[in-house]
Amino acid sequence: MIIETVQLTMTTIRDIARAAGVSVGTVSNYMNDPDLVAESTRERIAQKIKELDYYPTAAARSLKSRQTHRIGLVPIISTEDNRSADPGDNAFLELLAGLNTLAAESGYDILISAATNSEQELNTYQRFVGEALVDGLVVMGIHPQDKRLKLLKAKKFPFVAYGRSDVELKYPYVDVDGAAGISEAVLYLASLGHERIAYLTPPDSLMCAGQRWEGFEKGMEAAGLEIRKEYRIKSEFSEDSGFNGTNALLNLPEPPTAILTSNDICAFGALRALKNKRLMPGKEISIIGFDDIALAGHWQPGLTTISQPFRKIGFLLMQSLFSILTNENTIPQTVLDAQLVIRQTTGPCLRN
Repeated sequence: MIIETVQLTMTTIRDIARAAGVSVGTVSNYMNDPDLVAESTRERIAQKIKELDYYPTAAARSLKSRQTHRIGLVPIISTEDNRSADPGDNAFLELLAGLNTLAAESGYDILISAATNSEQELNTYQRFVGEALVDGLVVMGIHPQDKRLKLLKAKKFPFVAYGRSDVELKYPYVDVDGAAGISEAVLYLASLGHERIAYLTPPDSLMCAGQRWEGFEKGMEAAGLEIRKEYRIKSEFSEDSGFNGTNALLNLPEPPTAILTSNDICAFGALRALKNKRLMPGKEISIIGFDDIALAGHWQPGLTTISQPFRKIGFLLMQSLFSILTNENTIPQTVLDAQLVIRQTTGPCLRN
């Protein structure tokens, strides 16, 4: 067997100099300050750069400008068989698409370094900052007293967060008013005659869990409804969590007539539990998700949910970060409305 090896070569600044008939120093001057080079020579160098398809290496650009033209992102992925926690989720991909739209237009790349736990995640942030691997960071999954925010503020490193926290620091963020979204959903269910409303909450470790619970309390109070302890079940952003939590609710002596869930994936698990019990969503029991991922509109029946415009959020996060990098706005803060999207998994209460 004959194995043919192919060696890939990369055009260098010396190749450009040789092809243009000038010194390496002249090409270097052209790269750093074209005005230092005569117009005819500039045109000749530019032509050879185009012909030889030359691009300065990232290291060379970094040495020149002290910028990497990279933005860091550190998602946490699950080591368990729990696909909803993985960055393959529609929500993450939509957010990433929004981030990359503006990043690509501005000549930036997004460097993703996944972690499997919070300790590894924090170490990655420290490495990104300490080794100057990126020009700025987008922080996701905000916690009440978030160590990452404290670290980045202490290091005076550019970042923007997707969400607010209890940290007593003024920092840049883009967020969605999840509390108002949950409150609106509760009032909508109450208008349909539902009184026994349950809630499968997000993980307590996330800041959004407390914010959304406040919205739930506010909505129930405004509707004049009682919050029953057994109707609040801690869950995760997973289908199994929605399935198990809904089964627990349905097995109560007096089950709820409507269930709010932590996200759409959790809601899909809830709908699976209803199917196993031969209960009709939107008829015998109402289900509401959170996020409005693409699958929510294609699910049968269509999932009523609270929308987060992930592409817009990603775009605004990157826009905010660039405004920090250019010193246009050092602490931009934006809060978007969460919209209730009504589909077929909710309907009038037929039993009290």
